[in-house]
Amino acid sequence: ARTFYVALGGTTALGPVLATWVRIGLTAVVLAAPTLLMGGTLPAAARAVTRDKDAGRQRVAALYGANTLGAVSGTLLATFALLEYLGARGTLWLACAVNAAIGVLALRFSYSGVFANATHGQGDLAKGEGSRQPARQRAFVLAAAAAVGFAFLLMELVWYRMLASVLGGTTYTFGIILAMGLLGIGLGSIVYALWGRRQAPALSDLALTCVIEALCIALPYALGDRVAVLAGELRQWSSAGFAGLLLSWTAVTSLVVLPTAIVAGYQFPLLIALMGSGERRLGGDVGWAYAWNTLGTMLGALAGGFALLPSLSAPGAWKLAIFLLAILGMGIAAVSRISKQCQQARTGAIWRPGLVLATALAALLMALATGPTAAWRHSPIGAGLEVLHGRNANEMRDWLHEQRRAVFWEREGRESAVALRLTDAGPALFLNGKSDGSAIGDAPTQIMGGMVGAILHPHPRKALVIGLGTGSSAGWLGAIPSVERVDVVELEAAVIEAAPVFATVNKDVLGNAKVRLLIGDAREAVLTGRRRYDLVFSEPSNPFRAGVSSLYTREFYQGIAARLDEGGLFLQWLQAYEIDPGTIQTIY
Repeated sequence: ARTFYVALGGTTALGPVLATWVRIGLTAVVLAAPTLLMGGTLPAAARAVTRDKDAGRQRVAALYGANTLGAVSGTLLATFALLEYLGARGTLWLACAVNAAIGVLALRFSYSGVFANATHGQGDLAKGEGSRQPARQRAFVLAAAAAVGFAFLLMELVWYRMLASVLGGTTYTFGIILAMGLLGIGLGSIVYALWGRRQAPALSDLALTCVIEALCIALPYALGDRVAVLAGELRQWSSAGFAGLLLSWTAVTSLVVLPTAIVAGYQFPLLIALMGSGERRLGGDVGWAYAWNTLGTMLGALAGGFALLPSLSAPGAWKLAIFLLAILGMGIAAVSRISKQCQQARTGAIWRPGLVLATALAALLMALATGPTAAWRHSPIGAGLEVLHGRNANEMRDWLHEQRRAVFWEREGRESAVALRLTDAGPALFLNGKSDGSAIGDAPTQIMGGMVGAILHPHPRKALVIGLGTGSSAGWLGAIPSVERVDVVELEAAVIEAAPVFATVNKDVLGNAKVRLLIGDAREAVLTGRRRYDLVFSEPSNPFRAGVSSLYTREFYQGIAARLDEGGLFLQWLQAYEIDPGTIQTIY
């Protein structure tokens, strides 16, 4: 797939729109078969463990919880051990071996009769005991499954974006966020399996989970910058080494993510139970609920990443998720109230609509709070430059006001939250809470990083700059009389909007006709490009930032070598003041 995409020329030759569709098609070729089979494992396994009298389908919840807790283990192992020691390919082969072993064991158990129930009713799936809910309720439950999936995946994107600025945005912090979400889902499913309803649940139960989830999402939003202060105070644990730093990240992530994920984990088996009870068409019920929930998560990912976050900002999308779940919960409660199921519900459920309404209103009131400000989003906490432990209340309040005043411009991009701050080193460009260049303080490296190459090359005519930043590198290269063309690859379009602020130090880079901007992944541009250069200057963010490490790989450097003209020079900027000698050795 990669070879085919490179042969087509990538974004450079196809244009951004067509290239996106080609990427989608190639991704489907690579992932469609394994993910299709993954989606079938839960419904198939559920039929092997569920019994006729399981009205609430609690065994499905236990199975789903175990599956999700296994995903937590896989996430943590891959993030902190396997990828480092086995590499991406070795980790992939290990996953293949584990799946193959499970398949062999499942076949053996199936033929030996260990799970006698696994073959029950295979000739006619309708013969199992239990009941099915009316078609109208089943359709309503499936729509609700899609809606809650949409809201949860939207919040996943919000959590990644918001926590990156206070946790550092490294691969490790992203792994912790994912693991914490999966852990909560697994625990919620186990809670349902142990204490869920042994009789068929009511729609009012689903309504209650929706508004409680909205409340759990709203609580850290209402706490606002207090979460950032907590992250800054816990940063002192880094004195105990990486383990202490990891513990501080986990504590903050638990506060923001875990309660919501637990409710979502309880909610999914509840949706399956609302489709019917016992064995009757269990595989189909699990499959349909899983499919619609996954469809909702897909829509949440696409709409959130490409539209909602850039247009509403991450805090705005956060509030949207609260409103969606609160309104959904009240709507489900209203439907439950007027349905026949309300009259058939157990005694004690009469008070539930009132509880749903009160919880929803509490969540909506919290959503009206100020929420996170620049002190959370664009402060140096995540980079470890602000340890707030030991400051008194007045000092903390002064620090918060100082962080808010310093930010005079901000944009929510598709890839990063971009801000401009006033600092002692002049205006500075911040991406997800990390400074990636300033007008004065970073001028020696930003300007001279490219100019050193121009000095060493006898007659530079064409140059490529990886990362626009403040625009100083590209602008000064474009000002050299012999240079005819400077191509700049920048991943985040919002960074380009910030460039005019640095016009006096970047030689008005956007107004230079010799400078051409390409919005996209620099690795893709290098590996699929055709143009050759006399100079290539790469100055991305720190290697430990999530997603940036691909610009320090052997494959990327080999791609750059293929883009150099004879006698061409490649220059790599490394942040020696923030990365350890081992990392420099790896890059070298």
